[in-house]
Amino acid sequence: MSYSTDWVNDLTWSNKLFVDKVWPVIRKRCGGGEIKPVEIMPDIISRDLDMLCGIDVWHTVPGAGARGIASRVQRGGRNWGSFTIRYKRASGAKTEYEKRLEAIKTGEYIYPYLTCQAYFDKDKLIGGGFAKTIDIFNAIDLTNTNKSDNEFLIIPFKNVVGVKVFCS
Repeated sequence: MSYSTDWVNDLTWSNKLFVDKVWPVIRKRCGGGEIKPVEIMPDIISRDLDMLCGIDVWHTVPGAGARGIASRVQRGGRNWGSFTIRYKRASGAKTEYEKRLEAIKTGEYIYPYLTCQAYFDKDKLIGGGFAKTIDIFNAIDLTNTNKSDNEFLIIPFKNVVGVKVFCS
């Protein structure tokens, strides 16, 4: 599988900011432990966890267990106070919304236990939130979207049961 240079650069930036800036802020609230970025690991299982399950980070707590975390890191200098989930692609390819919804509804597939959305002004963390993925999906309002080439659902933090909001 080959990726464009821009995609690889964005991925590296996103992973680095999550690992270096977001995780230290939310680590204790997630039960401690360690994380391993899935998207940059070269093996086939990591690729499947990323591409099929939407897991960006593998979170392990020694003696307790392991779980997946989905992360979305956005630049722009503003904390929008919401989660965004890709709902439609211009290409028609299956979206994270469709994959997660199927996994949640059927119980047949792995999906991220937690989802984290973080906002940055350049490389400075300005805030974000995280919650159980299932709680985010329970708060989805299909009329609240942002359309461009792709369509994203917007789920305000305040609408999600159990959300944990953070700032730098």
